[in-house]
Amino acid sequence: MICVTIGCGSHKRMIEEWQKLADDNVKFVELRLDYLRKDPQLFRLLPNRPTAVLATVRRKSDGGNWRGTEEARLKLLRSLIAEGVEYVDLESDVAPKIPRFGKTKRVVSYHNMEETPEDLDSIRNEIIQTGDPDVVKIAVTPKSISDVFRLVEFMKRARFEKGKPRLLALAMTDLGFFTRVLGKKWGAPYTYAAFSNSREVAPGMPYYKVMRDEYRYDQIDSDTQVFGVVADPIAHSLSPMIHNTSFAEQDMNCVYLPFRIPKEELSTFVDEASDSIGLKGLSVTIPHKMEIIKKLTQLDPAVESIGACNTVVFDGLNRYGYNTDYLAALLSIETAVAGRPLQRDEESPLKGMSALVLGAGGAGKALAYGLHERGARVIIADRKVEEGERVARWLGCEFCPWDEREGYVVQILANCTPIGMFPNVDESPMDIKSLRGGMVVFDAVYNPETTYLLRMAREKGCKVVSGIEMFVGQAFLQYKLFTGKRASAAYMRSVVRSALSAARE
Repeated sequence: MICVTIGCGSHKRMIEEWQKLADDNVKFVELRLDYLRKDPQLFRLLPNRPTAVLATVRRKSDGGNWRGTEEARLKLLRSLIAEGVEYVDLESDVAPKIPRFGKTKRVVSYHNMEETPEDLDSIRNEIIQTGDPDVVKIAVTPKSISDVFRLVEFMKRARFEKGKPRLLALAMTDLGFFTRVLGKKWGAPYTYAAFSNSREVAPGMPYYKVMRDEYRYDQIDSDTQVFGVVADPIAHSLSPMIHNTSFAEQDMNCVYLPFRIPKEELSTFVDEASDSIGLKGLSVTIPHKMEIIKKLTQLDPAVESIGACNTVVFDGLNRYGYNTDYLAALLSIETAVAGRPLQRDEESPLKGMSALVLGAGGAGKALAYGLHERGARVIIADRKVEEGERVARWLGCEFCPWDEREGYVVQILANCTPIGMFPNVDESPMDIKSLRGGMVVFDAVYNPETTYLLRMAREKGCKVVSGIEMFVGQAFLQYKLFTGKRASAAYMRSVVRSALSAARE
């Protein structure tokens, strides 16, 4: 069950938002009465409530916004119980002072906004002994990914203790985001979600529609398989949307999550994630594509040659590394050159063609490798001369200084830099005079789909390939590696386009 939190300053707005949630079939709402600017008027809020309610009046020391005295707050909590709210949240030090009454169930909570204490079991046991809880809620602040995994193991132990109140344990901030989604897998009675995509009442709390519709929280159970993407930062990744909607389309009991893991935490995450949360597959992006290779037990030949991995499959103690970036870009360019998808074992039309790859970073290196493997003559251009020359030597390609890039006459042009990416949509890595009709122009940038470079290329009669083809292609190939099943590339493409369109509105 998802409990949607409403925290706003006026009674009128709180009532309006509550009704909107009820109209959207939400069944359980947390009213954060500590956010009201005036004293809570229960006679306005409670008599005709449209859903079950969890009433919360949080102190500032526990991450709340209560401005009144503690005496007034305790009186309000007692009044809420007397009015018969379905649930009331009582802090662990307050619960012993407020006796059980009527049918109201008690969520007895412990919040630590600074750290994750070592002995979580003792905290839970004390709450059970002194607070008379129906639900024990423990929300902590992780300093490292090890803190989050320690919380997960705590939840898993508690799940098998019979005859005790149910446990809801949350690691706050984006580092512990996945505990909010996966808690149900380990027995949590519900999770919290925000009313609005732009209003975060607690660190790491997601929008309820994302929790309900994208992560399909209510369908998660102990058998749900876990996949995800690891990056830092990660907030704007479209990978969870594209994979989760594909899981839903094929009715698979799987969930795909974003893992915001700092570079120094990657090793610990990879070592512990499979055992702790049952991680089965991982997409890898900036800044981890090279570093993660150290943690793999077996590499696809492309990973060894490129020196970058964007896909990991976990199988027991084994971790298999792949690179689907280069293959996705390569297949999309081959399709553009041939005018149709190639048949299996058909010779590549790229053999003998000339290609200029702009950028020697992860995407550029991957594409240059693929083009070179297909027999194309590859030139790499990059502003960083030493890095560009190193990559060119490694792959057996030619290096071109950035300022000389427009002097080359090639059949394929591939932009693997962020030039032209939103919001800098009027920038291009090449001038229109460098484009010639009939050449293939590929742009790894997918937001916007039609970059300034691609607009100019169309004007000159070039064949164009957008970054969406690469993004969808790599996700399509990952999905097959993760699940053994083929997703719908057309459906994935429509999901990405819809998401990018919504983001620009």
